[in-house]
Amino acid sequence: MAISQLEFNQLNRVLDEHTGIRLNASKADIMASRLSSRLRANACATHNQYYQLIISPDGKKELDIFIDKMTTHETYFFREQVQFEFLYEYFRGKQSRRVPIKAWSAASSTGEEAYSIAMVLDDLFYGRNWSVTGTDISPTAVEMAKEACFAMSTSQKIPKKYRRAYCLKGIDQNEGTFTVNKAIKSHCTFYVDNLLRLKKVDYSFDIIFLRNVLIYFDEIKQKAIIDNIVHRLNHGGLLFLGHSESLRKKRQGLELIQPCIYKKVRL
Repeated sequence: MAISQLEFNQLNRVLDEHTGIRLNASKADIMASRLSSRLRANACATHNQYYQLIISPDGKKELDIFIDKMTTHETYFFREQVQFEFLYEYFRGKQSRRVPIKAWSAASSTGEEAYSIAMVLDDLFYGRNWSVTGTDISPTAVEMAKEACFAMSTSQKIPKKYRRAYCLKGIDQNEGTFTVNKAIKSHCTFYVDNLLRLKKVDYSFDIIFLRNVLIYFDEIKQKAIIDNIVHRLNHGGLLFLGHSESLRKKRQGLELIQPCIYKKVRL
């Protein structure tokens, strides 16, 4: 169903209000495509009717689905694997350091990134105190991350030694899926949170993954997000960005140690 400029602007305003993301006008067709099934599901004849639904008191659940449709992007286990290899090698020589080790997947989507980090940390610090926090703006994605039920086909991205150690094949009604074991799940916590207005994450981390998210924000909001992130990164901690991203300006207190990997240093 085609979307008018007015309808696009209305829905874009809702998206901006709740996530800080504002789509370029060229994305109107993408918005219409992503929402087509939701219009059918809610018997909405126009995008304006759908807009009226998600701003109504009765539309809270559909608003969550709208946010999920417009913000969930491609993710998979061990995406940009070289960064996980760097993480392992960097901390392998620091196994005697004071624990706990705390990591944050700051745009965790459905959990693949957070659980990938968790597998590496358990390999490094088995039996010791480490944790992974995952946050995402989408309530639907966060619930899926907590459930940790993934299509079997996605397990091929996981290194074989980690598949054997941490992954459990689904049976009966869960055939064709897998999950991560209880030992990994017990170290991982997921929250709904907004990187521009963080409420749940009020403590600091040794490792932060902020990948493939800055590109969806304008420069002013990017700076606000980076400020929030760096404030929660311990001195000596690592910040991982996506390979399509970089800090536009050199930032005091951050040292580039590998492409798209920064270390927080004392001034």
